Amino acid sequence: MVRRDGAEIRKERIQEVIRRVVSLLYNNDEIELDSTIAMLQYETGLRPDKILEYLEIGDQLKRFELDIDKNKIRKIREE
Repeated sequence: MVRRDGAEIRKERIQEVIRRVVSLLYNNDEIELDSTIAMLQYETGLRPDKILEYLEIGDQLKRFELDIDKNKIRKIREE
């Protein structure tokens, strides 16, 4: 039985946003935050504040580095 409650839908949206950003960073060291938010709004229909919330989760999970002051999303540097 498939679970389709609000928590499951939220989880899928968070994963979709993070997956999309990671794929954009695959060939780039950094991408513009505002243009990425606009693209994700267009693709998902989510509001900018919700997308930023999901991007902050991706940052906390160390999938990428979010730099709001410099308007950038960067790859995590491997050491």
